[in-house]
Amino acid sequence: MYKKKNVFYIADFSLPNKSAYSLHVLKICDAFNEINRNKINLLIPHIQKIYSNNKVKNDFLLKKIPNIKSFYDKKKKLNFVSRILYSFKILKHVRKKNYSMIISRSIIPSLILAIFNIKNTLEIHSELTGITRIFFHIIKLNHVKKNLKFIFINEYLRKKFNITKKNSIILYDAVDHRDFNPSNKKNFKNCCFYSGSFAKGKGLEIIMQVAKKLPNINFHLYGNQETIYKKKIKKLKNVFFKGYIRYSKLVKIINDYKVLLMPYKKNVGVLIKNINVARYFSPLKMFDYLASGKIIIASDLPVYRDVLTNKVNSIIINDDTNQWSKMISQTLSSNKYNYLGKIARNDSKRYSWNNRIIQIIKFQDK
Repeated sequence: MYKKKNVFYIADFSLPNKSAYSLHVLKICDAFNEINRNKINLLIPHIQKIYSNNKVKNDFLLKKIPNIKSFYDKKKKLNFVSRILYSFKILKHVRKKNYSMIISRSIIPSLILAIFNIKNTLEIHSELTGITRIFFHIIKLNHVKKNLKFIFINEYLRKKFNITKKNSIILYDAVDHRDFNPSNKKNFKNCCFYSGSFAKGKGLEIIMQVAKKLPNINFHLYGNQETIYKKKIKKLKNVFFKGYIRYSKLVKIINDYKVLLMPYKKNVGVLIKNINVARYFSPLKMFDYLASGKIIIASDLPVYRDVLTNKVNSIIINDDTNQWSKMISQTLSSNKYNYLGKIARNDSKRYSWNNRIIQIIKFQDK
């Protein structure tokens, strides 16, 4: 049992939101509410007035809605200058409160708080670019560095940022396996499932090539089509772009499929240009896939080899489209690999949001 903490969480997305970032933050808040037994305070720039607390709770499958505060009446596109202004609004707010723990997914506010001797923990999921990268170097000042702790999703990032183990912790993304209710129903036979971004290297290239080789197998792709890295994608009769669906709906739809795809290339892009995250990303959907109890076919990337193991909880192959085609056909046409889903489901329980929060609290209390 942990002593109740008054937790303040800083993020820089607005609601409603389609990103994995927003899902991560809201699931973290939900787990804090459950483990900490004290309602967490979440600050974001903007939330639409029509987007009610119940809507947030239902869309993201939250057990309890956090206290959500926002500073802006309209959605703002944050640049470096507006993030500085946002940071000083946060500083003013924090000085009036008595928070026992402050966590930030937003870099500039975290640094500003540290400059003004307010201790906080910064969670980092990617490399820095532009002015933010330059600004980050101020943590080399001792009086700033002493006020910061770090959460990284990968050891590579910790080394990249040159942060000591004493002041940091490595925590992967996670899942609440209770959100998923695996069943053997398959409304879509001879069909594969993909969910997520369509940024370069995330899998669309491999899927389109494999779909050409397997015209009798359908591919259902769920995700925000605004993230497609190419303006024009050649249409195939067996590839269906289903669009973005809410998380609360995704956990049900996934039951309709037998095979889930994670066809990453060796260079994995994000919406920020010229960043390759293949060495350090922690795909949120990987943990959703595990919890679903279905068969995962994934690319062979070192970054998640300690989570996914070939022929144990998933099928791992390289980015050879002939191998992808062969394995998809075999998996859909037989029961040979059905055992993988049960093991995957059981493995997902080790990567729970609640376990992640317990690790954060222990780290904070050191």
